[in-house]
Amino acid sequence: MKRLFPIFLILLFLTSCQTRVVSAQKPIQPNSLELYQKYTIQTNDAQLIKMEVLRQDNEKVYGKLKTGEEVIVEKSNIREAKKVDVLSSVAIGLAALAAVIFVPI
Repeated sequence: MKRLFPIFLILLFLTSCQTRVVSAQKPIQPNSLELYQKYTIQTNDAQLIKMEVLRQDNEKVYGKLKTGEEVIVEKSNIREAKKVDVLSSVAIGLAALAAVIFVPI
């Protein structure tokens, strides 16, 4: 049991690094994606695109890959979009670590 707890904490930390902004339950809205933020976008054909959103209009999202290549994704083709959120992940990790240290077993 003691070996499973650290593994569980690591998995929790890794999954909490991203916040789901667009999904089947939350369809894309005009203000769903913030400009100049990095997102992992999954298209309807299961392609993953990690990009920084530069601008968007009614039908398309324009972004830039890490390599500097410009990317255009149709909004109707976006299945899911996740935003990297490191600050909340660090806060969750610190809270879990504090709970382990200060709560007696």
